[in-house]
Amino acid sequence: MTTPLPPSLLEQTHEVVQADGVLLVVHRDWRESLPVDELLAGAPLTAWGTPVEHDLRGRDEIHVLDTPRGQLVAKAYRRGGIVGGVLRQWYADPWRPAREAVVAEGLRARGCPTPEVVAARATRGAAGLHRLEIATARLTDARDLLDVLRDAREDAVATTALARRTGRTLRRLHDVGLHHRDLQVKNLLVPADPDGPLVILDLDRCHLGEPLPAARRLPSLARFARSLVKNGVLPRPGAPAEEREAWVPRAAAAFAAGYGPLEGAGRGALLREITRRLRRMLRTHGVLWKEPEA
Repeated sequence: MTTPLPPSLLEQTHEVVQADGVLLVVHRDWRESLPVDELLAGAPLTAWGTPVEHDLRGRDEIHVLDTPRGQLVAKAYRRGGIVGGVLRQWYADPWRPAREAVVAEGLRARGCPTPEVVAARATRGAAGLHRLEIATARLTDARDLLDVLRDAREDAVATTALARRTGRTLRRLHDVGLHHRDLQVKNLLVPADPDGPLVILDLDRCHLGEPLPAARRLPSLARFARSLVKNGVLPRPGAPAEEREAWVPRAAAAFAAGYGPLEGAGRGALLREITRRLRRMLRTHGVLWKEPEA
């Protein structure tokens, strides 16, 4: 059963337009730059603007489109896993991308940078299911955190500063109540401002409410750490000393210092708990990790 999105949640920033099985949510500031009539008539993603060459990566194809107001990053929703093999592009809830816009606007109102949701479209198909698409504003002066970390790994000072900045960002997101379903290194951008927080991406199925308790913060931090290991930024837990680069302990301590204490636990206790959860998480996913010698 679909619960309609209360208009009051977005009425200051977006408007909802419906026509012939199409539900369209458009940011008011961008409406004049988008082919709204064509969107309602079913225009493909590539018609939402002028296609631009790019190197962005995702589960499925990502489009970068130029408009009179700025560039967009547009994509269709795609399921993964076993269900994705059957219902890859079909969803029951047409308001799902609009809920992403709600979370984005809530974060922005709380001082946490994230791209504006410019447009979200749900197109009804057979059996009451919908194809979902979304376009967000592209931040052309920001870089993927993963790329920045890879470039800076030979610079201990830069890596330590970035780790502290990342810790502060995640602390802020947890403090304002963001429960991110996929907190990982690929979902953070580093803006040009060296003192500002990182930018959070991919808010699909995320929730914004009260500050997260420790029981929800720790799994989120462990998931983030897992993404660093899987992408080769950090060594696996218990790896031989020769695989642990000199900057890793300093960066880990800087991250914990940036995140701050958690229910009275110092940064050492926080790192130990993240590592413990990381080991368990990786084993659960079928990866064998060498335990450190006693």
